[in-house]
Amino acid sequence: MNKKNLIFGGLLASLMFFSSCDDEKKEEVLNDDSSSVAYTEVINNYVDKVVIPTYGDMKDKTSALLEAVEAFTESGTDSDLQAACDAWRAAREPWEESEAFLFGPAATYGLDPSLDSWPLDKVQINSFLNSSIEFDPEALGSTVRGFHTLEYLLFENGKARKASDITERQKNYMVAVATGISDDAFLLWYYWHGDKSLSSADKERVEELEPDAANDGFGARFKNANMFDQAYKTQADVIGQIIDGCTDISGEVGEQKIGGPFNTKQVEEVESWYSWNSLDDYKHNILSIQHSYLGTLSDKIGDLDKTGSASSISGVVAGKNKNLDEQIRKAIKDAYNAVDAIPAPFRNNLNASTEIKDAMEKLAELTDVLEKVKEVIE
Repeated sequence: MNKKNLIFGGLLASLMFFSSCDDEKKEEVLNDDSSSVAYTEVINNYVDKVVIPTYGDMKDKTSALLEAVEAFTESGTDSDLQAACDAWRAAREPWEESEAFLFGPAATYGLDPSLDSWPLDKVQINSFLNSSIEFDPEALGSTVRGFHTLEYLLFENGKARKASDITERQKNYMVAVATGISDDAFLLWYYWHGDKSLSSADKERVEELEPDAANDGFGARFKNANMFDQAYKTQADVIGQIIDGCTDISGEVGEQKIGGPFNTKQVEEVESWYSWNSLDDYKHNILSIQHSYLGTLSDKIGDLDKTGSASSISGVVAGKNKNLDEQIRKAIKDAYNAVDAIPAPFRNNLNASTEIKDAMEKLAELTDVLEKVKEVIE
């Protein structure tokens, strides 16, 4: 073999070697421990039995909320106003129980701020009410729409307002805001669920709202992590995202939702203070973590006394580090009970230092112990 052929042969061998190594690395990424059957079942269960059903419940309850608001605006009675307030509280539950998964569509399409921006821009809200501008749900900015704008219009001092005090202009605004809430909730569900197996009513609503094409939905992408996905290259990345969602909300509840107003003693900083629903919101946020970790929508805190099923993050963690699983389940339960111990309504009890500090401490402990899950998974 002459020198030129020898060099070429060596180069070809090197290319084949590196190509082989690259293929092996790809195969390793696609078939590492995080691609086990257990991980697949955990992620599928999370999407199909936690996320999509939560958003489905929210879709239904926000539709009922819109119907209740429309019924009140037609009748103008105190009883129908109370029914609208009750429907608001009912729809609030699945929303707060979804806050451990505000990644994906909630963030991509701005549906989190659209539904739940706080604080409100009351100056602009009152400016709208004092004008003759037509209320268009799609044109309303995030700080003048969503749950809290409707709360402001429905409630006063934790109770339904007097129906006789509500003007026609306010009623029109209520309908526009409730419509926006219902539409946003539907889109959250649709973007996760996708186009497959839609009912005829859901298909009509998709055509009406004209959202970006969901195709198989974000849920399908979440189930099928691969090395070419910018966000989720492996199933460990997916589970890491689930845990990040849990730590984000536990940190937010402790440091911002509770800690913020506690430190400033400013009632206006307390989320959901018009309805006095704050502590219920926070407890449902913690239930969102419980659902994500145990892989079930059961709201029984007692369920935390035992390891979750094999198709849950709890089950996977217990198989790798039983002590850590016990710590996490205890931390979720302790955080829930500590928030529950804060005197209600929160806005009237910002000086309840002992209970509030305990809740903040328990939530910080929950955040810290949840972070350890990624070490076990990775």
